Amino acid sequence: MNLLNRLFSRNSASCAKCGAPARFGYSLHAESDRNGICSMCLSCLKEKLKADYAQFEQRALVIEPAVDFPCYVFQPNSRWEGHKLTKDAQDMLSKMQDSCYRCGTMAGFLWMTSTGLKPENQDELFTKGIEGALFRWGNSVPHPVCARCCVDLVCDSIEANHLTFLEVCSPRDEDGFVLPMSY
Repeated sequence: MNLLNRLFSRNSASCAKCGAPARFGYSLHAESDRNGICSMCLSCLKEKLKADYAQFEQRALVIEPAVDFPCYVFQPNSRWEGHKLTKDAQDMLSKMQDSCYRCGTMAGFLWMTSTGLKPENQDELFTKGIEGALFRWGNSVPHPVCARCCVDLVCDSIEANHLTFLEVCSPRDEDGFVLPMSY
């Protein structure tokens, strides 16, 4: 059992919405203080993410959730100006196809797998970017997805890998990227 699972099981957190056991903390922005994070079960988190992603009017690169990270959060491009990851995300989003590769509806997100991404090499992703890190670690070119398909991919990955996150937040306000983080 990883550290995050132990933290949630020890605290017996309950979903603020339905009362089921909670494995996630939901917030409006990354690095929220404890009072700004709401405990949620996966089912209620998925509902909240679907609403958030559907309302997001910009574009975002969404990197698949990964094991051993405490957070899965949106980071606006403006916060990471000058980093290679930000430049790569902006370039990819500017060339993104308009239709979802899964269902054909309007796409606003690029979905990318996270093979090889670990807390100890996260800094490489920011400094070396997509090509220097994620592509080198065996990930393929990201695919355009709509909000619904993007949230399905995120939650399917969470379920398949039995992940738990202390903080999850959705894209807001401007272009950026969603990724697993430890900060």
